[in-house]
Amino acid sequence: MRWRHPTRGLLAPSHFIAVAEESGLIVPLGYWIIQHACKDLNELASKGHHDVQLAVNVSFKQFQDKNFVQTVANILNKQGITAGRLEFELTETTMMIEGQSVDQSLRKLSELGIDISLDDFGTGYSSFAHIQRLPISILKIDRSFVSSVTSNEDDATIVKAIINLAHSLSMQVIAEGAETAEQVEFLCLNKCDQVQGFFFSKPVSFDNLKKLLGQEDFVDRHIQAILAKNRALT
Repeated sequence: MRWRHPTRGLLAPSHFIAVAEESGLIVPLGYWIIQHACKDLNELASKGHHDVQLAVNVSFKQFQDKNFVQTVANILNKQGITAGRLEFELTETTMMIEGQSVDQSLRKLSELGIDISLDDFGTGYSSFAHIQRLPISILKIDRSFVSSVTSNEDDATIVKAIINLAHSLSMQVIAEGAETAEQVEFLCLNKCDQVQGFFFSKPVSFDNLKKLLGQEDFVDRHIQAILAKNRALT
């Protein structure tokens, strides 16, 4: 999501999301994003990318709307989105702020077939008991740990611990902010399920995303080359 400002140019979310939340505009904006995400999923499926899952960041304000779950259900039904194709990302702060209302909504969203991921894990306040109780299927390791995973032993230990924790709870784990081949290699060797970051691509438009998906085999070959190099060294 970007805002094409008339005088300031193209603005990233960090410049306007806080204002949208304060004004309440984040709620209709959030619905617009979810609807477009579903349309994009259907377009990708029409081009043969049936296995693509799309993740949407959800603001804590969205959970203050009593019609949130039903509106999402209506969008899914209208667009024909099946289970496992859409994921909602929440921060630990969102769960702490909204408490029980979030708990109830997450369970209903999970029943709709939406996967729930906990974003920026390791920087917030969630207890392990809280994570176990909720229908969270994915933990996302914050980029602050990933950025120095090959140069800081403590961060490397934390990342390994989060990966092991997620797997022991039958969750997947995604590392954010990978920018170098060395970071990707570390994460692959430590069985991180997914990796995202500038190493693969900076944020792109939907049209450019479709082009990148056509080069998916190149990414696979690159990862295999990294792992093959490591096996040769060992």
